[in-house]
Amino acid sequence: MRNLKTMYKRNVSSVVCVTILLIGLICLPATLLAVESIKFATLAPKGSTWMNNFNAMAKEIQTNTDGQIKFRFYANGIQGDELDVISKMRNGLIHAGAMTATGLGEINEEVLIFQLPRMFRSYEELDYVRQHLREDLYNVFLEKGYVLIGMGDIGFYHIFSNHPIRNIDDLKSPNVKMWLRTNDKIGRMFYKKANIATVPKEVTQVLPGLYSGQINAVTVSPYVTVALQWASRFKYMTDLPVNVGVGATIITKEKFDKLTPAQQKVILDVGEKYQTELMKNVRQDNKDSLDALVQKAGIKVIKFEDDSIETWNTLATETHQALVGEIYSQEFLDKINKLLSEYREKK
Repeated sequence: MRNLKTMYKRNVSSVVCVTILLIGLICLPATLLAVESIKFATLAPKGSTWMNNFNAMAKEIQTNTDGQIKFRFYANGIQGDELDVISKMRNGLIHAGAMTATGLGEINEEVLIFQLPRMFRSYEELDYVRQHLREDLYNVFLEKGYVLIGMGDIGFYHIFSNHPIRNIDDLKSPNVKMWLRTNDKIGRMFYKKANIATVPKEVTQVLPGLYSGQINAVTVSPYVTVALQWASRFKYMTDLPVNVGVGATIITKEKFDKLTPAQQKVILDVGEKYQTELMKNVRQDNKDSLDALVQKAGIKVIKFEDDSIETWNTLATETHQALVGEIYSQEFLDKINKLLSEYREKK
């Protein structure tokens, strides 16, 4: 009988302990139990500077939130082109991403102004303008339902081709099949004014297009040609910087609002830290890639003729004005030109 009583007491104690434990777990704040999984999509390939940076950022965010925020990455454009990703973000299927101006422009078209041809002459000019507009850009994206974690750039774009491009007439040759991103309104306007034929395709279709011969010329940064395995398909690079490619890392406001204030601060602080580092690394990668393309891959750098530079600059200015009201306001264009003038006067 004594053994039965002892067993009964032990069972009762066990039940009480389990009950107390369950009550304790139920009473814990949901934020201490739930792990937020952030689905992050990008065109960047695995092993690239971009993905190495994003993985390091995710690891630090996970550590600084005690494991309560984890990232799941979809690299190599596996979720589709950027317009596909934006659509999925709007439907809650993807929460965050690293976008070029194409994706960002789908959210806030005015941001495309940073990729106007011949707008910026140096990274320093770009940094100066972007820093002065930082708060404005953050607020605009917030109004559209996205939180801007940080902005960066892809590098200055040059013409890579299989035929030497020394002037605008060379680009008009029927032998040149110039790639144009499908929804690139700026490129379309510029090439239309220059009377240059283009082959519209998405980024994910470029490599097959290069192998099939549908495309044999692109405007892109040196590092992109290496990272996306396009470099081996070209013989020449024109020295004229056509424009600068910009990008940013964003997260949907819907997902961001599910996080605690402390978690939000971690994402913004760590995100900005790694975005700044990424921008620095990508700029160096472009320099190193150009050196490697010339010295190891045998790509020849072609000088763009001075007369054609003047013509190109004229066409660029005409393009800037032609897109007022279609992509951005005259006020926004004037604001950027004023900031550029201020910076150049200080130099």
